[in-house]
Amino acid sequence: MNPLQYLLFAIIVSKSCWAYSPEIVSLNYSTTYNFTVNSSIEYILEFKDDNNFGYSELPPRIWVESNATPSAPLMIVARQTKEMLSWQLPLELELEGSDGETIYNYTSRTMCHDIIKHYRKQGRVKIQHENPILSVATSSNTSVHFSVNVHHQTNFSIQLNRVYNFTITPSEPRYFFYNFTTNSTLLKKGDSNYETVILEVNSDDICMTVSIQNISCPVFDTNQDVTFRGFYETVNRKGGITIPKYKFPHGFYVVFVAKANDYACTKGGGFANGNSYPFRRKYISMIIKPSITYSDYVKAVLITLACIGAFYVIFGLPYFVYTVKGTVPREMAYVEESYSSTPSGQMTAQNPSTSSSTNARMDGPSVDMADFDTLNEVDSDRNLRLGRGQPYLVDLARKHPNELKKRSYLYLYNVLTVALFYALPVVQLVVTYQRVLNETGQQDLCYYNFLCAHPLGLLSDFNHVLSNIGYVLLGVLFLIITYLREHMHKDDLFDRQYGIPQHYGLFYAMGVALIMEGVLSGSYHVCPNQLNFQFDSSFMYVMAVLCMVKLYQNRHPDINANAYTTFGVLAIAVVLAMIGILEGTTFFWSFFVVIYIIMCFYLSVKVYYMGCWRLSDVSMQRIKQVWIYDFWSGPVNVLRPCHKARFVLLLLGNFCNWGLATFALYKRPKNFPVFLLTIFMANTLLYYLFYIVMKYVNKERVKLLTWMFLLISNLCAGGALYFFLHKSISWKRTAAQSRQLNSECVLLRFYDYHDIWHFLSAIGMFFTFMTLLTLDDDLSHTPHTQIPVF
Repeated sequence: MNPLQYLLFAIIVSKSCWAYSPEIVSLNYSTTYNFTVNSSIEYILEFKDDNNFGYSELPPRIWVESNATPSAPLMIVARQTKEMLSWQLPLELELEGSDGETIYNYTSRTMCHDIIKHYRKQGRVKIQHENPILSVATSSNTSVHFSVNVHHQTNFSIQLNRVYNFTITPSEPRYFFYNFTTNSTLLKKGDSNYETVILEVNSDDICMTVSIQNISCPVFDTNQDVTFRGFYETVNRKGGITIPKYKFPHGFYVVFVAKANDYACTKGGGFANGNSYPFRRKYISMIIKPSITYSDYVKAVLITLACIGAFYVIFGLPYFVYTVKGTVPREMAYVEESYSSTPSGQMTAQNPSTSSSTNARMDGPSVDMADFDTLNEVDSDRNLRLGRGQPYLVDLARKHPNELKKRSYLYLYNVLTVALFYALPVVQLVVTYQRVLNETGQQDLCYYNFLCAHPLGLLSDFNHVLSNIGYVLLGVLFLIITYLREHMHKDDLFDRQYGIPQHYGLFYAMGVALIMEGVLSGSYHVCPNQLNFQFDSSFMYVMAVLCMVKLYQNRHPDINANAYTTFGVLAIAVVLAMIGILEGTTFFWSFFVVIYIIMCFYLSVKVYYMGCWRLSDVSMQRIKQVWIYDFWSGPVNVLRPCHKARFVLLLLGNFCNWGLATFALYKRPKNFPVFLLTIFMANTLLYYLFYIVMKYVNKERVKLLTWMFLLISNLCAGGALYFFLHKSISWKRTAAQSRQLNSECVLLRFYDYHDIWHFLSAIGMFFTFMTLLTLDDDLSHTPHTQIPVF
């Protein structure tokens, strides 16, 4: 230092001495002291603990209270040999979600000790904290009173499986230390994984942030900086975080910081502004428990795969044997003599108008010419079909089986295309979510069941991803069964005259949809939240619609909805689901209900008139003529439906859908995708029930095997619904509110209720598909002329 610099330094020091008269005071721990300070006085308070000779394993905690004002706050600096902490009183905290703030005239802070540096230098576990030196000053010209107390923070080092109860306020954060190395003696037991622990927190409704930070200084324990390091989440009543040792090899700090209001947890405003509620004291109960062992992971995975493998063997092999040996092949060689001798005669007896055309198609020069003729006949015969009181399958199965096969395979090609282009962006998005979560530590990003979320590799919630494997493997099994069944039925001549047209392409599409439900549901559970929930339900729409289309196709093969129309409707449904999640406003619900009712009316007319109704047929003159003719034939005929069975179905269907529309307008449920799925499922189940009832009304029957499939499907559906309603998360709420539903694992220490829902719903959907596959096996050798349309 040259002479000029020395002189300048001396002037600065002398002016500082003139501005302040520092008073150095030596004080004891655990005693409250009162002082008065102003702009001309600065206190330097040295605290000593005679019982610990200047050092303690418990960190010092400093409490200060003052009547200082925001215009001239009390400036506090607490320092140790290598660490320093500073703040001011009064403490001003912003009220989130508003322009207000609340003021606290007291604070409590815990001094930090860099344990990592201590380990490196000392090479030992024992931690000792130095006594702090406290500097207190203010710029106020008037006297400011303050009280101070320094004491050791009890229960600073926390142990496994021990409950700790304490309180915090927005101005009094608190943090604790957990050391993984203290569990080295427990590692030999092998009953739990002490290398990974689960923090479980229970408390009252006051909002707070819980942070897991590395054991280095400074500790971020204020509302302004608590999210700068480690893992963090908002918590009101319940919270949990899984903490692996490889991320915190020397242990970690658990930091609790109360919010000034509840907006971060409720997004609903919290408490009022200003000082209306400055004394927010939160009561907390905390426990750290070991996670499951790696052998538990392996056990759960192997048992899951073994159960599915056993299902393949126990169900798949017997069904295959039954299909080969227990059923009559769908071939002309196996048709009963009474049917095979006079199939054309029976057709003529039932429907003379179609006999010649059918024979012409069977003997025609080529399939393409026959298909062209068939299309012309179907179009010219619409008025005949429209006027028939009881149509039969021969009226609506006039197209060549090869054409129907091509049309059915369009469903498979479309679902594969949709699956590819839909799944790739989904996987990319959720992987990005997972990476952001891992890098930022923001646990509010993904709505996990934190008390039963077992990480593996990059996945934070491996068990909820794994439990979707049932959809995938059972979908594969259904594809295998469909493939074997198709290759046993290859007699086109037989299919043109007997049994229900199978349309195997539809069944393949259903199997692929079941597989994709598992893929997309697993993708959603990588990081479940409001923005990607539609991934979890998109292919549920596909499966529900395909089931309905297949049921309708059974009796209406020629006029069934084509694949392009079906997937166009599904595309609109997915768009509506997205808008319903993002903007579930009154205008949206009103628009949706109007479109919903219009679609119900349109489909009712199309179904009732078997696709023969056209908008061009509607005119006042035609309506007048129909009304007059019906009235003169008998006044009751004006109201009597021509197709009673379809009228009953559509009446029940419209009653159900109008009820759902009314509910939508009145309640406006937040979970729009589930509501939309409810619409599809309700209509599918109604048609399912109607179809089975009408089979018995028309003296058909359902085979015992099909009844067994239906029973298992319903039992699984009922059980799955029970577990689905016992939610462990809810993206309709905030992240903190969702954690209130978190629950511990209930199966194999690995799966929770939602995982069980995955397993049961996968089995239920598989047996629903099997029911559809075998529903009309009793008609396999019945002529088309004897199969009624309903």
